[in-house]
Amino acid sequence: MVDRAATRRIRAIAWRDFRYTALTKSFLIGAILLPGIMFVAIPLLPMLIGSTSPPLQGRVVVIDPSNSMANSLEKSLPKTPQDTMNLEDDPSNSGPTEVALTVENVTDQTRKDEFRLQLMNSSLQALIIVTPNTDGPSVELLVPSEASPRHTTIMEKSLREAVTRMRVEQAQEDFDRMTKLMGRAAIDTRRVSPDGLESKENAQLRMLVPAGFMFLLWISVFTSGNYLLTSTIEEKSSRVMEVLLSAASPIELLTGKLVGQAGVAGVMLLMYGGVGLAGLGAAAMLDVVPLPHLLWLLVWFPLAYFTVAAIMVSIGSAVSDLREAQSLIGPAMMVLILPLILWMPIVDNPNGTLATVCSFMPPAAPFVMILRLTAANEPVPMWQAIAAVLVSASTVGVILWAGARIFRVGVLMQGKPPSPMELLRWIKAR
Repeated sequence: MVDRAATRRIRAIAWRDFRYTALTKSFLIGAILLPGIMFVAIPLLPMLIGSTSPPLQGRVVVIDPSNSMANSLEKSLPKTPQDTMNLEDDPSNSGPTEVALTVENVTDQTRKDEFRLQLMNSSLQALIIVTPNTDGPSVELLVPSEASPRHTTIMEKSLREAVTRMRVEQAQEDFDRMTKLMGRAAIDTRRVSPDGLESKENAQLRMLVPAGFMFLLWISVFTSGNYLLTSTIEEKSSRVMEVLLSAASPIELLTGKLVGQAGVAGVMLLMYGGVGLAGLGAAAMLDVVPLPHLLWLLVWFPLAYFTVAAIMVSIGSAVSDLREAQSLIGPAMMVLILPLILWMPIVDNPNGTLATVCSFMPPAAPFVMILRLTAANEPVPMWQAIAAVLVSASTVGVILWAGARIFRVGVLMQGKPPSPMELLRWIKAR
């Protein structure tokens, strides 16, 4: 009967903490509504981005005394809508654009003002002014104010190619041949494992995917941990804590608060993780997140949460306002931000000495291990993963035990905040 009554009280406290955090307007908008909109919108982005943009058509006037730029520009302009995508640094971010421009050459430079007026009233798509110099012509491109960035990019890159074409032809070389010779070679980079297996190498994804996992874990854990800290301080300063303790023991109250905020962290992990997977799915890149990575995330999430949450709630119970909490949080944060500082070296060499040592440094181990497990092309030795889980689980047990003792003593104390030595005495107290 006693156990059932305690369970009911813990469940009621957990629901109260969850409800006052997760069912507020700010949380619903930031953690539910916004990710939900992103989840629906992300799959539609490729269709919107990849759609055909408005055609680029009209007149282009080239003022060139040498009468050579206009011919080079006509040859350099895209011939088909698909050719416009080749002008982009990332063709996947744009759609094909139809180009239908007529290029007129004018040798009289005194007509600049006339064509500027036409540009201002949008009867011209572009005005190009070529000024001969001893080191080669200088080129000025003028576009109307309503010209889209996409159209301006097409004109800029076509004009740049036209200048290059003109220089090559003046040197009596074949432009198409020179373009093939100087073009960027396609390199297929693959990693070969000790077992002889080959895998596609993508340096950018190898850096970003592990960071995505770590920041997802970091944001969900520290957001709920911050809620625990602030709510505990507010309840203590407003004397609500005394009312709660009249109906439940300190351990029941602590357990309920930890369980309730675990639900908040789980909601954030689910929502923002779902948005990330939707984005990868829209880009047809879900293969960069294999199922074992997601399973490891579920393993490290509770270990990371209870580590951070126990620290936050015990500090919140020992102080009376947020300013006092900062001095006590500092030492713990110095260790917890270690994965953020060493993110690049760990991802660059996930099986190196630095990464291996940091994997067994509580309380940062969960964040370091999720980096290693999602970054390594070669599997992290299983004994290291299991050992890191055991170390983190032991750390959680110790921190929860110490946090419970601090919570029991500090939850009803007011006045001067305790020093680190006083906290140690609280932990040792019977």
